Parts: sequence; C-alpha cells; structure tokens
Amino acid sequence: MKIDKIAEILGCKPIIRKDLEITNISPIEKAKETDLSFLSNPKYEKFLNTTKAGCVIVSDKIDPNSYPNLNFIICKNPYLAFAKILRFLFLPSAPEPFISEHAIIKEKVKIDETARIEDFVYIEKGTTIGKQTRIMPFVYIGENVKIGDNCIIYPNVTIRENCVIGNNVIIHSGSVIGSDGFGYADTEKGEHLKIPQIGNVIIEDDVEIGACVTIDRAALESTIIKRGTKIDNLVQIGHNVVIGENSILVAQTGISGSTKLGKNVILAGQTGIAGHLTIADNVIITAKSGVGSSIKKPGVYSGIPVYDHKDWLKSSAVMPKLYEMYKKIKELEKRLEEIENAND
Repeated sequence: MKIDKIAEILGCKPIIRKDLEITNISPIEKAKETDLSFLSNPKYEKFLNTTKAGCVIVSDKIDPNSYPNLNFIICKNPYLAFAKILRFLFLPSAPEPFISEHAIIKEKVKIDETARIEDFVYIEKGTTIGKQTRIMPFVYIGENVKIGDNCIIYPNVTIRENCVIGNNVIIHSGSVIGSDGFGYADTEKGEHLKIPQIGNVIIEDDVEIGACVTIDRAALESTIIKRGTKIDNLVQIGHNVVIGENSILVAQTGISGSTKLGKNVILAGQTGIAGHLTIADNVIITAKSGVGSSIKKPGVYSGIPVYDHKDWLKSSAVMPKLYEMYKKIKELEKRLEEIENAND
C-alpha cells in the first residue's frame, strides 16, 4: 500500500521524500525500507536517526525537517493511528459459514446461518448464536446461553448455562464464564454449606476477555461486564460484581463478590479488591495495590491499603530509610536520657 493511501485512511498528513510501497509493519528499531512503523514513546525518538523504515507515524511535535531522509505520517495520536491501521489491515474477516459434523448440538439450538461452529464444539439445548459469530474447537456452551453477533470464542472456552454474551465480544482460550460464585454458609459445626448460585453472567457489547479469565455467576441476579471493557489474562471476577463501561482490568487482578466498579476504571496488574465495595468512575489503581474500602472520588491510588498516589510516592521514598531513622531516634533518645540524668 502506498504511503499517501495509508495517510488517507488515517486522516493524517503525509510527508513523502521517497515513493515506496509499504508491505509490512514493524517496530521502529527493526523496520526495513518497505515497513511502516510508529513513534509514540519519546524514549524511542533516538531511533529516528538510525531506522530504515519506509515510513514512520509520528506526532506533530516531531520536526520532519530534522530527519530529511525519512517519510512521515503526521498524526495527533500516533499510537491510536497505529492501532487503526493494524485493524484495517489485519482484523479477521467474517467467518465462512460452517457447522462441523463433529460438533455436538442439542435440541432447540438456534444458530444463525452465517455463524461458524467448528470441530468438537458442544452446545447444550436452548442456546442462541448470532450472525457471523465464530465458535472454535472444544468450546462448551451450556443451556439457554445467548451469544450475539460478530463474536469470536477461542478454543477451550466454557460458557455456563443462562449466560448472555453481547455483540462483538472476544473471549480467549481457557476462560470460564459463569462458574459458580464462591458462596458458603457456616453451620454450627463449622462446616461450609454451599449456597447454590442460580444467577448468571451478562457480557455486554464490545468486551474482550483474555485467556484463563474466570467470571463467576451471581448468587441470585447477574454478574455484569459492561460495554467496552477490556480484561487481560488471568483475572478473577467474583459473583454479583458489576464492571462499568470502558474499564480495563490488567493481569492477575482479583475482585471479590458484590463490588461495583464505575466507568473508565483501570486496575493495574495484581490489584486486589475486597467485596461489597463501590469504586467511582475514572479511578486508577496502580499495580500490586489492595483496596479494602470504597473509593468515592476519581483519581490515582496506590498501596496496601490504597491511598492517594502522590502521597504513596512520598511514603515509598521514605520507606528504605526507616530503619536508619529508627536507629537515629533510639540514639537521640539515649543521649536525651543521659542529659536529663546529668541534670538531676
């Protein structure tokens, strides 16, 4: 594809010093003459002096005249432009309609004629599968599940009974949607009596769920993942949880039951959130943090338990010095005691 055509697709300004056909996309430090690359992180700007890329997508803060041998596409947000051109070139096309003879499909299942059901898929009775949805091998779908249009369900996913999957949803391998919530009542003898989990999980439109994610069904109503949310690998979401629109949950995050997250919440890796809490819109929790109480105001929070990120940074700077400070205080206390004893 020609550089001016790529710029037209992105709605950005091309600067062409050498007319080239772009055939691939590569990182700026490894790109070749027929490759398109991008620059969004300033620490990689040094590679503009050495890259062999045929064209680089950059922000309007870069002066093209400083690099007279390079072709550029100037965009306000190079990373977003990079994502858009990748999607344009590499997003999978609509699946070829197909139902494998090796799939097991029970009675009263409705599969749109444009859907694709591959080998060894198992679909229980009463399930509905929408237009141009692709179900890959060894997926299990329970009774009365509803799956919308344009979904991709990768191999070895389990979707349990009565769950609802919206449109344009991607679920990666090994994930389990609708596993039982972790609910028990203690008897007088100290035994743990299982509480039947009779609710479901609702995944709204445009959600992506990574590999080996577990989302528990609600005890009575619904665990809900709202529109546009993106979930990384190895995330655990407890029963009755509600995740707000366009939130991001990064790997190894765990959310306990009945907690509600607002819109545009970001939970960085290994964040832990206790149960029955409320997290406001536009909250960011940094990695390895623990949330033990509700957060009512937008902002960035860190620590165990979490508090304002700026204060946490100050505390973190002091932490390595605490022992030396302790020794100094003990020394001062001893000297003060000696002075007081001398005055008596």
